[in-house]
Amino acid sequence: MFSLTSGTFLHGCKLPLRKMLVGLLLLADAVKGMSASQFSRQLDVQYKTAFVLMHKIRASLLVENSRTLLEGNVQIDGAYFDTKERKPNEHKAAREKPAQDKAKEEWKPTPRCILVARQVSDERRKGAVKTVIGFAPCENGRDVDDFVARHIADGATVTSDEHAAYAMLIAHYKLTRVNHSQRYSGPNGENINHAESYFSRFRRMQIGQNHFFGKHLLGYAAESAWRDDNRRKSNEENAMALLGLLLKTNQDGLWQGYWKRYLRKGKAVTLPKASPKARGSRLATAA
Repeated sequence: MFSLTSGTFLHGCKLPLRKMLVGLLLLADAVKGMSASQFSRQLDVQYKTAFVLMHKIRASLLVENSRTLLEGNVQIDGAYFDTKERKPNEHKAAREKPAQDKAKEEWKPTPRCILVARQVSDERRKGAVKTVIGFAPCENGRDVDDFVARHIADGATVTSDEHAAYAMLIAHYKLTRVNHSQRYSGPNGENINHAESYFSRFRRMQIGQNHFFGKHLLGYAAESAWRDDNRRKSNEENAMALLGLLLKTNQDGLWQGYWKRYLRKGKAVTLPKASPKARGSRLATAA
């Protein structure tokens, strides 16, 4: 049967429209995001419903983020998340051990780097206006070059720190760099403050709300990027924007039927697999 939500991120969703709009307003109002437990209490729905709806929103934001192209002045940086295992609670050790053993089989905490690039407005006091995020096992030249080639237009001015991963960008962009071991900004005022402010807010989201991102790290990063870019808009505008994203076509069927079949056997990884031959292609050309 065809409906307005057929083939979209809301395909099969049974929440009434009024409750859906209230939920989107609640999420738009949460500066640092919201946990699924809190969302389920405030919206008066089951935890499962809240969990899946929030991840559908993050999936739609991630798809939209992957299509964003930056130009003009761009700042780029990387940071690591979820690098340590959560310590066990001694009082519940016996009861939690089976669940911990199962979790270790599905996911092992290894260093994972989130790359961020932010387009900075030329207008005074406006700050960053667009943010794109990406994933890499670590800050390395091949992944950085692949990320930049997809998201930064030719002719842009890129600012980074002195990490070796960004050195080859000078072959394709006007590159300025800041040596953080000596100063916070360069002699002409160049800095990556906006990129670092994104990571600061992202970590506040982790500490204050979600605590552990796990295999959904990229989805949470896309949510944080969207919140940063739309921080000056009203709750109504942001809620309507989220609804518009949810009503777009969900070509990959992300998060459909989660509790019945999808992602039940450790397939919940939203991080991209190692990319093809495209990775490092420009590096090879430059070399």
